[in-house]
Amino acid sequence: MQRWKISVSAIALGVLVACRLGPDYNRPEVFENKALEETLNLKMPAVSHLPFQPQDFEDKVLNDLIKDALEQAPDIRTARAHVEAARSARLAVTAGLFPAFDGSAQYQYEKISHNMQQNSIDNVYQAGLAVSWEVDLFGKKRGEVDIAAAQERKMMAALENVAILLVAEVSSAYIGLRTTQLLLEQTKEDVQIQTDLARLTRDKYKSGLSSVIDVNQAEYQLATTKATIPKLETEIESYQNSLSILLGKPAGSLHQQLKLHNQNLIQQPFQFALNKLSELPIEVLRYRPDVLAAEEMLKAQNAEISVAMANLFPSLSLSALFGVQSIHWDNLLEKNSYTHSYQPSVTVPFFHFGALWQNVKTQEATMQAVTAQYEKTLLQATAEVRNVLVGLKEMEKRHQNLETAWQKMNKAAQLVRQRYKSGLVDYFHVLDAEERRIAAQASLTTSSGLLYQNIVNFYKAVGGQFSFDHLKQKQPAEEQ
Repeated sequence: MQRWKISVSAIALGVLVACRLGPDYNRPEVFENKALEETLNLKMPAVSHLPFQPQDFEDKVLNDLIKDALEQAPDIRTARAHVEAARSARLAVTAGLFPAFDGSAQYQYEKISHNMQQNSIDNVYQAGLAVSWEVDLFGKKRGEVDIAAAQERKMMAALENVAILLVAEVSSAYIGLRTTQLLLEQTKEDVQIQTDLARLTRDKYKSGLSSVIDVNQAEYQLATTKATIPKLETEIESYQNSLSILLGKPAGSLHQQLKLHNQNLIQQPFQFALNKLSELPIEVLRYRPDVLAAEEMLKAQNAEISVAMANLFPSLSLSALFGVQSIHWDNLLEKNSYTHSYQPSVTVPFFHFGALWQNVKTQEATMQAVTAQYEKTLLQATAEVRNVLVGLKEMEKRHQNLETAWQKMNKAAQLVRQRYKSGLVDYFHVLDAEERRIAAQASLTTSSGLLYQNIVNFYKAVGGQFSFDHLKQKQPAEEQ
């Protein structure tokens, strides 16, 4: 009979613990995939991984910088610490589902006053194990665990987002550096050309074949070109120091590693196939780290509703003590010193002037706000991807035109210089041709850097190294 009662009590307690209040989580159905695909003009994916990542530029120095940044950058270390803190917080909350055990040892001395009926001195020795447990009748504790778990996943998404942004920032700074270094190299070559032209003009002036106006124009052009060198050198220093900061290194420590060499991506002709960037599944937007983080906030808020609803119902707590107790320490461990106690308690919320119910309404209203924020985050992700894809197409056309313009103007400037040396034209034509040639070359170099920058922006817009395997691993977890 006693066993039957215990079994029934255990089954009843298990049923109560299994009870959980609050809504089940479902991802908001905002914007169908088909509508988003039409907005972005995406093609059927022909690859199983993201069409691009900065390492695909095959620039060894850039790849080394990215590797170092992902290992030791302050932002990465900070994000990792936040993940560890969130994981520890989740484990601490999870421990609340189980009974807590505390060992204790106590000695009490008491001398009763003379004015009491009995005048005596008592010593009490006690040691034991205290047990306490708040039974999760209506899912309050499990809701708190869900909140902590969602916060941990949010921090993990934030870590991934930091890594993506860090790779993009390192790549952008590196592209800016290489572009500026190439502009400086080209400017130095222009200075050499214009130095030779100024010398030739002076020689012609001495021979009576040129005017002082031509000499002044040649020297003006040379001085103007030289004046751009300090500005470019300052920009190079700024880019190098920015990369040092991103990698968590002192300013100036990367100068040797970042010296200009002919194997960097800006020095090579632009040959990247931009069309393949449209070959990606639309699900990439829903698994961007910032979109995932926004969804984890939805899950956490959904659990907040469950916790608020559980507060409307009774709570059950159990506490017990098992140990030994005696007024003499020498017989404390004897059988007759054994003692135990247990104390179940039930707290029933009776009248709180509507505060508990209003808390439920507050959490439900907050859920609506968090849902709207999730929708906004998804919209922003869509806009970023569309802006990059449209911008890249237009920028590629512009780059092709600039390349044609540079080739034509370079040939024209060479021809004008030859005709000037032969005395067929005056220096005004040389001045005009040189200014156009320098502008065309600078525009082409800058355009090349901007193209690479926008390809990196694509990587950032789609949320990093997406793959179908990554998606398949995440989907079952979402369904559970």
